[in-house]
Amino acid sequence: MKPILHGSSWALALLCAAVLGALGACDDDTTGGTGAGAGTGEGGCPDDPQFFQEHVHAPILGQKCIVCHAEGGLAGQSKLVLDPAATPEAQTANFETVRDVARLEVEGTSVLLLRPTGRYPEGHTGGKLIELGTSEYLALSAFVDRVTEGKCDSPVLACDGPARGGRMLRRLSRAEYDATISDLFDIPSAWGAAFTPDTVVNGFANNASALVVSPLLADQARSAAEEIAVAVFQSPAAVLPCDAASGDAACAAAFIDSLGKRAFRRPLDDADRARYLALYTTVAAEDGFLDGARTIVTAMLQSPHFLYRTELGGPVMGGIVTLTPYEIASELSYLFWGTMPDPDLFAAADAGKLSTADEIAGQAERLLADPRSNAVLDRFVDEWLQIGNVVNVPKDEAIYPGFTPDIRAAMRAETRAVFRNVLRDGDATLPALLTSGSTFVSPELATFYGVSGGAPGPDGLLEVDLEGTERRGILTRGSVLSTHAHPTDSSPIHRGKLVRTRVLCQDLPPPPAGFNVQPPPLDPGLTTRERYLAHASEEPCKSCHQLMDPIGFGFERFDGVGRYRTTENGKPIDTAGEIVSTAHTNGEFDGTEDLMSTLAASPDTGACFSLQWLRFAYGIAESPDTQCLAAEVASDFAAGGLRIDTLLVSLARTSHFIERAADPGVGVDPEPESTGADGSGGSGAGGAGQGGAGGGGPVSGQLAVDVHEDSQWQGGYCSTVTVENTGDTTVTWNVSLAIDGMITDLWNAVSTPDGTKLGFGGVQHNAVLDASESTSFGFCASL
Repeated sequence: MKPILHGSSWALALLCAAVLGALGACDDDTTGGTGAGAGTGEGGCPDDPQFFQEHVHAPILGQKCIVCHAEGGLAGQSKLVLDPAATPEAQTANFETVRDVARLEVEGTSVLLLRPTGRYPEGHTGGKLIELGTSEYLALSAFVDRVTEGKCDSPVLACDGPARGGRMLRRLSRAEYDATISDLFDIPSAWGAAFTPDTVVNGFANNASALVVSPLLADQARSAAEEIAVAVFQSPAAVLPCDAASGDAACAAAFIDSLGKRAFRRPLDDADRARYLALYTTVAAEDGFLDGARTIVTAMLQSPHFLYRTELGGPVMGGIVTLTPYEIASELSYLFWGTMPDPDLFAAADAGKLSTADEIAGQAERLLADPRSNAVLDRFVDEWLQIGNVVNVPKDEAIYPGFTPDIRAAMRAETRAVFRNVLRDGDATLPALLTSGSTFVSPELATFYGVSGGAPGPDGLLEVDLEGTERRGILTRGSVLSTHAHPTDSSPIHRGKLVRTRVLCQDLPPPPAGFNVQPPPLDPGLTTRERYLAHASEEPCKSCHQLMDPIGFGFERFDGVGRYRTTENGKPIDTAGEIVSTAHTNGEFDGTEDLMSTLAASPDTGACFSLQWLRFAYGIAESPDTQCLAAEVASDFAAGGLRIDTLLVSLARTSHFIERAADPGVGVDPEPESTGADGSGGSGAGGAGQGGAGGGGPVSGQLAVDVHEDSQWQGGYCSTVTVENTGDTTVTWNVSLAIDGMITDLWNAVSTPDGTKLGFGGVQHNAVLDASESTSFGFCASL
């Protein structure tokens, strides 16, 4: 049995719960509620104090709450005041305090469960800090059961057997879109870069649940598809599998098959072929072969089968689905190269050679070793450390002259090169990444840093040895230090927060509304440290700033653009700092070299780094379904000596990479309504589709509607709806459908509420249907 990871290995934000009043800070929890009574559960379970210490205090309260929920802290006047001492007496006192809070109830539920989950009737200024069903919630719930009802067998999450998440659809991100277009047609692509920005979740812009097709994005994808089709056929011979001069259906069919397999990243089925051949035939009959072929490109690039990567699998067997070889090939190619499968991956999928963990790992090693993986490595480090912002982070030119666009770009190139070098040419471990004494700089950046010497390195950069200096490891690169600083100073808050959230995976809640969050004003008589110590010396700032500022002080020998300094305003720099409220990283340090050594040796750091890669590689955020998966990946990373290359390959060896937990099907009940071109109404009833795959026939009025479920997965589904004008007059179509769940993506249509249903109508290019003409639109919904 593999234990679930707690604390810094998980990013559930109990971290500063008390800062904003979690579990009763400054509140009287008996207001509007009733106490369970000291006699309830009297005697409890024989090991209650031990259970509390192992499952509640050590992984949750002692790490994340005690800074505020201690005497003198922000929540020091609440009912939950903890003793930070490590004595038996303190442990007993803490058990009794939390037990008493657990016995406070509001409407029959313990305050210990209501507050951090955001369900307290009077609200919780800290927001929702724990999701229902997570390991932290189960631990708190089990403790409540023990001390209120004497129930000693309430479950605490443990991980037994393979860890799998649910089935997913993953829309191509902007970067993946451009890379795929470039590889599909051998042309440069910047269309995706112009799309509406991708939503960022946990710092990464490829989260599956956040990548939706909004009406705006659907319109952008349509315009891009039309422009790409024109660009592709500037040289028809480069894209067609036959002579365009032949202009026959056989040539079109071959083109549909060859392009479709690569664009959809799987072979076409008969329905696909028939649909696209009919589209070609209709257009070519009027406008000729090349226009018909261009239309095929335009249509395929707007298809959900192109815009989305499926991770849905085949038939359900024992509650599990196995992903198809083509889905696994796409998982591999987008994980390591950020683009569509190459010929070797397609060949492996064709031959059914992606069915075992060893076969998949072999391909993973090949892809990672290829320089084409650099694009994904660069994107990870950009988003992990948020250094993509260095190119436009504001800086006061009067304070930081010489911080030019070229220097900014060189700083990002430096950080990327450091990451790649550790992975490919160093010892490939996370400790090496955090403590490496060499860097790769342009000549201009070397001058900016004030370093000299160096040997020729990759991409025209100089490899410079920094051993013996305080510029150690990737966190002291200029891109990191400049991004995580204010326009006018070095900001210990930002740098401390970087370590806390991106290196230790402990999220911080935002400051309360109305608080002054401006940095302390510049003072020529004070150092940055002195200004920030005064700024955060009293509550309500002190408790939360203890989690950030003392870490940030360790970076103070680097100014707001990452240049080294020994004095500030004529005073020596003090870099002494401290890390508190973690499972394994607490302690004092002095300067970045000491701080990096502390972080490199901490299990918290390794667990967080593996979690960051899991988020990025799988496109997921933490949920009850994925906790055991995160624990498995972290355990494997630690067992592999914290080697980053081994971690990346191991991500392709998990059960989740091959199999997913199944979910029951869902249905869509179509009931179309039409409006004639003259404004007269027509209506009819389509057939109810089992599992969303049903379709209506012709209806009374002028519209026939067919709803086809394209895919189902745990928590959602996608469907395509075909609307046909069966009459002999032009109509502006509208249909009303009963939808299970909530629409997350919608393309080629707009929707409006219609009682208990949703009304759908066309967009600019398909709103009006001539007699016998049809169109289609699609949607995805979450349950």
